[in-house]
Amino acid sequence: MKRKNLTIALIILVSVISSAFTLLAGAPPIPRPEPFLKYRFIVEIDGIVEASFLEVEGLNVTIDVIEFREGGDPSAVMLIPGLPHYGPLVLRNGLTESNELLHWLEKIAIGDLDRRNLSIVILNPEGTEAARYNVWNAWPSGWKLGKLDSLGVGPIIEELVIQYEGFVRAGASD
Repeated sequence: MKRKNLTIALIILVSVISSAFTLLAGAPPIPRPEPFLKYRFIVEIDGIVEASFLEVEGLNVTIDVIEFREGGDPSAVMLIPGLPHYGPLVLRNGLTESNELLHWLEKIAIGDLDRRNLSIVILNPEGTEAARYNVWNAWPSGWKLGKLDSLGVGPIIEELVIQYEGFVRAGASD
């Protein structure tokens, strides 16, 4: 028991001495990376450069979990990954003078599956690209017009819902 207490005391003493030496030596503090601000982003859609959105939601993936018992052993259950499910991506409060987004949705509605790739680009405080999420095989599945109000101001596209089949992060630091 005395040996265990002596070991603990020695570890604490070494830690205190090490911390004091670091402070006395004037070592600069370890810089912490600043988080990127969530309001600095742009959305790029193949062939659609006129639209901008105030909110993007739904860049996510979940993978089904399949329970499997090997050899019929009732006491041991293995978990294996199943199918991945993505999105949907919801773009809200859009601002555009172009009809391109609505035409894209109309093509889908008549059975012309026009899949496009898009990117969500996160900007650093200087306004340059910090990270990029590339989304592929995207197509619109819903569009909602904003409330029309003669006294109100704001964007006309309330919501654009986009289905997609996958995404990857491809940032400037990768």
